[in-house]
Amino acid sequence: MIYVAPDSLLEVVVSETLEMTNRQLMHVHGHTIMELELLLQDACDLFDEVVKLESNALGGWSNINIRGHSDEIDFVLKLPSTISSHSIQPYKKLYNICLFLNHHGIAPQPLSFGRLSDSAETPFIIFEYVRGHIHETLAEFSSNEIEALKECLQILAQQKPPGFKRYNSASDYLLTAHALVENHEGFHKSSQELHDLINSFVRLYPEVLSYTNSLDEWSQSLMHGDLWVPNIVLQSGKVILLDFENASYGCQQYDIAYLFEAPSNTPEEQPLGLLSPHEVDEVNSLRPLALAYIIEWSLERLLSVESKLIEPNLATRDSWLAVVGYTRSKISRLKSLLL
Repeated sequence: MIYVAPDSLLEVVVSETLEMTNRQLMHVHGHTIMELELLLQDACDLFDEVVKLESNALGGWSNINIRGHSDEIDFVLKLPSTISSHSIQPYKKLYNICLFLNHHGIAPQPLSFGRLSDSAETPFIIFEYVRGHIHETLAEFSSNEIEALKECLQILAQQKPPGFKRYNSASDYLLTAHALVENHEGFHKSSQELHDLINSFVRLYPEVLSYTNSLDEWSQSLMHGDLWVPNIVLQSGKVILLDFENASYGCQQYDIAYLFEAPSNTPEEQPLGLLSPHEVDEVNSLRPLALAYIIEWSLERLLSVESKLIEPNLATRDSWLAVVGYTRSKISRLKSLLL
């Protein structure tokens, strides 16, 4: 298995776009791969030997993931997708949650985090390279793999680590996502194409908010927040989840709703055994919220690309167009659910 899972909430673009993110890296945050190797070796006490980084990104939209090797250490280097300044270390929370969950056997082991000694003090985090298998679709999961996924999610939902954002209701979760778009610095100066796309969702937003206000079920249990198939690594009899940047206290059933709605083509049938009969209605009721969050994240990312806040490796015209197409399809899907 190759650690190919794109990270963070809503990296849910068509397969062609995911292939684009697995491109050869010429420069990353202004550095060649060789320069990056030296900077990493200088910044991280983890390495006693020479660091070697592969020249292809592993995929991802919220971070740039690069596989690396040093002596007997097989690792993944994660760098931010944004080129804005990071006055606060963005990876401290991720390190802590993964360290906590790794003890429970459901997250990769974090090895180190810090900042490079470049002028931007670029933050980084390093994880162990996770070996296992990643399916392309949920339909490919066997019954044993479904059981392992259920057990993993149950372990996650039972944890109570301190210091995590708590969303008190479904509408609280939606409002937070919507604020990222409304308050974005590029909101009032977007291109006509993106402006039209935003307006198509804004017209739908009051109905979505009214719907989420009516939802009663919201367990305030720990949730992954970005649960889709590429973030699920299958090992012998167990599951490791990747990319916990969006972990928070919300609702464990939301993760399943997100898992169903994240693919470019939403499957009509749910895999047998994933949900008990009494869970089906709750998960289905959360699907519009999952779709709205996916749309909000995608719009925020598009605004950031147009505002030149995204690392050039993740801001090509082709990838921008693919995200536009994906977002448009999810808006149509949301309309159909709200009818």
